[in-house]
Amino acid sequence: MLFEVTLLRINHFVPNPRFERFLCYPESFGHYTDETEHHENRPNGLTTYNWHLVRAGKGYVWTGEEFVELRSGSGFLYGPGVPQRYYADSIDPWDIRWIHFTGRGLGSLLQGRGERDVWIFSWEGVARLDQLWSELLDCCSMPPFQEGSARLSAITYEMVALLVQHAEAIKGIPKPGMRDKLAEAAEWILSHCHESLTLEQMASQANCSPSHFSRQFHRSIGKTPIEYLTECRILKSKALLVSSNMTVKHIAEYSGFSNSTYFIQCFRKSEGMTPEQFRIMRGIGSN
Repeated sequence: MLFEVTLLRINHFVPNPRFERFLCYPESFGHYTDETEHHENRPNGLTTYNWHLVRAGKGYVWTGEEFVELRSGSGFLYGPGVPQRYYADSIDPWDIRWIHFTGRGLGSLLQGRGERDVWIFSWEGVARLDQLWSELLDCCSMPPFQEGSARLSAITYEMVALLVQHAEAIKGIPKPGMRDKLAEAAEWILSHCHESLTLEQMASQANCSPSHFSRQFHRSIGKTPIEYLTECRILKSKALLVSSNMTVKHIAEYSGFSNSTYFIQCFRKSEGMTPEQFRIMRGIGSN
């Protein structure tokens, strides 16, 4: 007797690498589609990170206060030990890709995302993730030697890095077109950082109020407009320190700082040394 089997769940389990110091490494990954019974309730979470990307359909994730509906272009991440509760819609179940991975070296990259509760995000538009997913599948056909293990780790790290860099938290996602305006404003700030800029001038580049601009800029860029402006000025000052004989006072002026004392204070906070120490270490005549 012949049975027709339809694969609704694809699961790949990855052997532990012989090298134990990878920043992250996949423990397992898979692809679920048309799974009306897909339901998970893990009060104690997992020992690994667990993230899902929704490709189609819909499902629901418990935030600790309510269930949030997720559709195509959204996803979620749980850190190790974080309680997990989510399920597919019974009528239009989600088409979902997931990875369970270790991440002992990801603390600084994730910056607390998923550490205490679920991180729910939008990832639509990060086309590179599809390519990386295909590469992840290709690696499954490779022997679990050191080269294959290193590639698996690199793919997983890049996928997580892309999410952190480009994904937006579901709450507070900029309206359509706002992200492009914020990116353009960031470029404008970089090219005009040597000028005496106000928050109002920066906000005008995105055609919104200073308060709204500050909130959206921080959510999109990861820092406040003033923090970003200071960072741009520090970058400009570094170039001047290693490519000219200008005094620190003049470099402060050319970089947009109000005075050299404030410049030195900001530079030390950013680089852990004074401008002169930076110049000696990386300046004219050094290799």
